[in-house]
Amino acid sequence: MKKSFAFRLLPLLAVIASVQISAFANTITITQVGSGKSLDVVIKGVEGGKVTFEMGPGKSFTVPLTKLTPESVQKIKEHLASGSKPSAESLAAASKVNEVIGHGLFGDAASLWGEDAQEVAGRLNWKLESRKKDSSSYRLYTKLDYLFLGAHPYCVTLYGGEGNRPERISLVYANKGDFGSRLGMGPDHFKEIYPDKEPPGNLTEAIEFDAKIIAEYLTKGLGEPEEQYYGEKEDKRKVKRWNQEDHAFLLSSIEGEYTNLLVVPKEDADLQGKVEFVVDSDLRKIQVTNVVTELNGDVWIDNIPMVNQGPKGYCAPATFERAMRYMKVPADMYLLATAATAAGGGTNTTKLSEDCKRIVRSKARRIKELELQEDFEIKNLKKFIDKGVPVLWQMRSLNEYNKLVNERSEARESVDDLTKWAAEISEEATRLSPSFKSNQSNFHICMVIGYNEKTREVAVSDSWGPKYEIRWVHEDLAKAVTSRGGFVIDF
Repeated sequence: MKKSFAFRLLPLLAVIASVQISAFANTITITQVGSGKSLDVVIKGVEGGKVTFEMGPGKSFTVPLTKLTPESVQKIKEHLASGSKPSAESLAAASKVNEVIGHGLFGDAASLWGEDAQEVAGRLNWKLESRKKDSSSYRLYTKLDYLFLGAHPYCVTLYGGEGNRPERISLVYANKGDFGSRLGMGPDHFKEIYPDKEPPGNLTEAIEFDAKIIAEYLTKGLGEPEEQYYGEKEDKRKVKRWNQEDHAFLLSSIEGEYTNLLVVPKEDADLQGKVEFVVDSDLRKIQVTNVVTELNGDVWIDNIPMVNQGPKGYCAPATFERAMRYMKVPADMYLLATAATAAGGGTNTTKLSEDCKRIVRSKARRIKELELQEDFEIKNLKKFIDKGVPVLWQMRSLNEYNKLVNERSEARESVDDLTKWAAEISEEATRLSPSFKSNQSNFHICMVIGYNEKTREVAVSDSWGPKYEIRWVHEDLAKAVTSRGGFVIDF
């Protein structure tokens, strides 16, 4: 949508503005001269006789001040001059919630949604996981003594969107993948946190235990909850909801699966988590701009979110989350893992892909299965990569493979003679492929995000952090470690 046409849409947007704008604090009402329509907006600034404002997450518009009534212009000037500081009551309420939570979630702005996600994460001591053009994430795999609302979450994540604005926070407490596993430590942390209580003896009791504690803390700080449904189609679930100004705390407890707490904008909760999807034609235009073509022939996809799969080795859920978020489908690795993980660990990739298919379909995307064990070749991969679609690749992450890929990825950065380089790595691939094929271990899933037809290399991306965001491997070696098929989330 071009901003020059934005004001033509204001009469229509006014109908939904009152819902969307609830995701932001410090709004003012402006009125259009021609139609007399009024809108509640967040003013971002005035420059060159034009005002920039927002009507919801990612919905920014710039229009001439002459299109607004004189009263609106004066209101904007006064608003900017005042510094848009929250009221003392808002700050006091936010401080009270911080005390109940046990962390400095809220700062001086009293609202998360207008802040920079890095500032929020900094107060919480959550680490930057990934920051791209229009997405970011801050994640922490917690120690056993970490508490949030009186209970122990295993994984906490802050997701940011365009402009690094916070969009939602997800905390996963007792869950099927952690309870009873060596890394999850089963009921041990319950004994440390609540020595005076009888620890839960099984997963069902652990889920109920955490949900009860969290609900008690939130009720203490925010009063009695409401009940509603949240999520779409198969992901739809009943939640308890507490409101804190323009925030909603949503607690869900799924029997045999997990306890999860979401912090989202009120308007998101009001809409029950229904996210407007990007139509295919618009998404194609967005994704093709992420394709980078280098002078040396490298073609690769930029702006794919990084997700660190963490101590439990959730490579498949992490890779699916990366692909889904890149294709504008909200996803949470830990919840995806729980749905497709047996008690104590072990992700069923087939079950995971089926679950993801249902979520992806709800956003008008689709997951295709690929026979990469039969046709792992650049000519088959490039048709996806050229339009900005990464390929999810099931392979065997052998120690010898990783050592070689690390060495070769570093060495290729100083290559001047591509012809010589191509011959060298081709000979190496021919020599090593048989031994790689015979080693049936270390099953893994990652992404193929690029290729170089001159050197017959593919670019791979693993969910192990920024260091592994892009590495290069010869096509024949990649074919040698391919284990099964693959997937793409396509238009």
